Amino acid sequence: MISEDIKVNLCEGILLCGEVQMRLRPKTLSVLVALVEQQGEVVSTADLRRMIWGNSHGNEAGPKQCIRELRRMLDDNAQAIGLIETVGRRGYRLTRPIPLIGAASEDLVVAPKTLCLGRDKELEALNERAAAAKRGRRALAFIAGEAGAGKTRLLEAFEASLSQRTPLWVARGQAIAHPGAREPYGLLMDVLTQLMVGPEGATLARLLPLVAPSWVKQQPGRRLEAEALDRTHRDSMLREFSELMERLTRGRPGVLVLEDLHWADPSTLAWLAAWGLQRTPARLLVLGSYRDDELDRAGTLATTLSQLSRQPDCRLITLGGLDESAVSGYLAERFQGNSFPPDLAQALAHRTEGHAMLVDAAADFWQAQGLVWRSEAGWQLSSTPEALVAAIAPSVRTLIETERTSRLLAEERSLLETASVAGPTFSAIDLADNRDGVEAAERQLEHLARNRRFITRAGLSHRPDGTVATRYAFRHALHHEALYDGLPAANRQGTHRRVGLRLEISHGHTAGEIAPMLADHFERGADWPRAAHYRVLSGRRAQARGAPMDAAEQFRRARDLLTRGSGTGTAKPEADRATELNALLGLGAALIASDGFTAEELREVYRRAGQLAAEVGDPATTIPVLAGLWNDHLTRAELTRAEDLALGLQALAGQAPAHMAMVAHNAVGQTRFFTGALPACTVEIAAVLEIAPRYAEQDGNVLFGEDPEVVCRQYAACVAELTGASAEAERHLAAGSARADRLGAAFGRAQMLWCGAVCARLRSDIELTRDRAEALVALCRTEAVPVWGDAGEMLAGWAQAMSGDTTGASRIAKGLSAFSAMGVRITLPFCHGLAAEVAGNMGDPVAGMHALRQAFAIVRASGERWYLAELHRLRAGLAQEAGRLDIARQALARAEAVARAQGRVELTM
Repeated sequence: MISEDIKVNLCEGILLCGEVQMRLRPKTLSVLVALVEQQGEVVSTADLRRMIWGNSHGNEAGPKQCIRELRRMLDDNAQAIGLIETVGRRGYRLTRPIPLIGAASEDLVVAPKTLCLGRDKELEALNERAAAAKRGRRALAFIAGEAGAGKTRLLEAFEASLSQRTPLWVARGQAIAHPGAREPYGLLMDVLTQLMVGPEGATLARLLPLVAPSWVKQQPGRRLEAEALDRTHRDSMLREFSELMERLTRGRPGVLVLEDLHWADPSTLAWLAAWGLQRTPARLLVLGSYRDDELDRAGTLATTLSQLSRQPDCRLITLGGLDESAVSGYLAERFQGNSFPPDLAQALAHRTEGHAMLVDAAADFWQAQGLVWRSEAGWQLSSTPEALVAAIAPSVRTLIETERTSRLLAEERSLLETASVAGPTFSAIDLADNRDGVEAAERQLEHLARNRRFITRAGLSHRPDGTVATRYAFRHALHHEALYDGLPAANRQGTHRRVGLRLEISHGHTAGEIAPMLADHFERGADWPRAAHYRVLSGRRAQARGAPMDAAEQFRRARDLLTRGSGTGTAKPEADRATELNALLGLGAALIASDGFTAEELREVYRRAGQLAAEVGDPATTIPVLAGLWNDHLTRAELTRAEDLALGLQALAGQAPAHMAMVAHNAVGQTRFFTGALPACTVEIAAVLEIAPRYAEQDGNVLFGEDPEVVCRQYAACVAELTGASAEAERHLAAGSARADRLGAAFGRAQMLWCGAVCARLRSDIELTRDRAEALVALCRTEAVPVWGDAGEMLAGWAQAMSGDTTGASRIAKGLSAFSAMGVRITLPFCHGLAAEVAGNMGDPVAGMHALRQAFAIVRASGERWYLAELHRLRAGLAQEAGRLDIARQALARAEAVARAQGRVELTM
């Protein structure tokens, strides 16, 4: 018997007991939903904690507290004593079903009758994954097959098979082909957009700023609201989306469908890999589909699938052709009551090789041509099975092109061809230039959609200028591709440009939010200046989402487009120069974050940017260029050239915006630090920290590849530690780390961890050095941060060896080798000093002296002297160990002389 007087309004979070309405706490609602999901089964307290509270500690009493709340509400208001039963020490269960209202959404969960025969095993595998997800297991399944194999139909059939009583949300994203770099996290942004308008919208709106602030800023139309939040966590979007999905599915499990992953952007695939490799609970089923014949071109997807295929909760499903029995079942369902001869299914399966799309298209063709007709006795054939099968076109594409699109009226075909240029989804706004044209186009599209010809409805399209239109989508990718490929090349190119202009006009000042789409249209439309402009904006969006490699590809493409467009007579030299300079500055910052400071491409980028900046003559563009060149020379320990550039930056600081002056002060201060002029650093540090509070929301990573305040805190901590002010050093470390965390800048976090490990080493605190260095290595491995991980290996190796583990010496050697391969020479005297100290500690003073000779040679060649006093002290110790007391006394005297000159505390043996 169902408890008819008791209902749960899932969307509102209200328990209805007769006429009484009681609002439930989110956790209490989630516990009740979990019991409803597994009606009649025992749900253990451990399962409840895992599904609703995750792995967080301190919630052992959570399930019991929620059960007490539910029993109190039910007993007091519905006389439903015993509705929630305690089963021994195993857990709880409902004794009678409780109806749910508001558990499904027309927007997100639909249940049409989907004709998907011959896929019983595949559907069973998907349902098994869904059951695992409900139990709190991270479940994944990937469906592979060639174009038209039935991947989308299988997904639709699976969605239709989901119980409508189950409080479940379904959201999907579909990748599309792009000629250039794809928008980072594009599929996941589509998913969030869907969820925001569904029953999860209120929960999502609450969770986003708390759990995923980086994603708030990326939501179209929410920019003003996002400005009130902390700065976007640039490179933490991957982790934030994972936590968001974990939190969102505690109350209601979900299904995330990502179609056509062979066209997906690397950032989405990176999230997919990270999600599948984690082991924390999450009630989310992730389904992906891809064309296996496109896999060779999608190296990133192949790598992702290889990683995930080894996970126990991942299933790989490959769709082959339908067999004869499946084709026979299809014909029986499609033409119910038919009296077709049995060999028709056999002949059709053989002719089409069981290709689902071709089987479907063949049936359409037969019916349209009258080869299959309906009489009073049922469906009949007008010819033999052999003749019907012989009439089938040789390929799906030819069949669609010849037999389907040829039946369109000329104006319908023209409209759909234009729509195919607009993309897999589109609205009439994309297809016409004025209001009358938009309305006329929408009437035609609606007629086609109602008759299920090529397209279907896909919600509404809202434009920033207030225009609203129905959105449509092609029913299958092959429909879209056939129409697109059928357009003559010149017409296709012109249509892309016109669609791009319509999008640009209708989005107005918010056009930057669809920059990747506009860049694609203008590139395919041969409008090179506009395409380059939107590629630059796309690169900035990628940087904002913490995807430096994606950003670099966009900036490179912008440069290529400008080169392609030069000499056409249509470009504006001034605008092109500004666009190229913006592309170069963005590319430089992206390369620093992805490859470090020494890549040859980076040097070439800043050389070219320097030429353009000299022509422009604007300090606001000259300073980033000079800063990039300075970083290059500093990293190579070319300190004389670095000092010249630093002084050039200093000369421009007074004419540039104040936040750029921070970079100039840092260049001077850091150069002086590395040359050992420690007292002179304090003026530059003070100048930066005086400016910094006024520009707390200004993130320098996008323009410079690193944040000026984080850089300042980094070398300020080292200066403080070297001059004996350890407490001050720790204050700088804490402030710099907090700044890097708030920005979500992995590169900045790595800088501060390296600095912290160096400070601990200067104090000879082995354990603290080890902790910070190992954290640095782990961060760089996880976030693919260049250079700093090798520096961390050397510091961790030093701590390991000084603790008695001789294998630490090999980590130092490995780090030195990596620095050499990358061309990194700055801090090499310090690194060789680590090797020397370890050798001495291992009883090999000869090897230690050899390492010191290398360090002193580098000091003489480069002028890097900040660690010189320590090198002399190490030499004194090794000489004393070898019995050379005269050399030891001389070395110690030099160490103390250098230390005094640098304003340092006295050194002791």
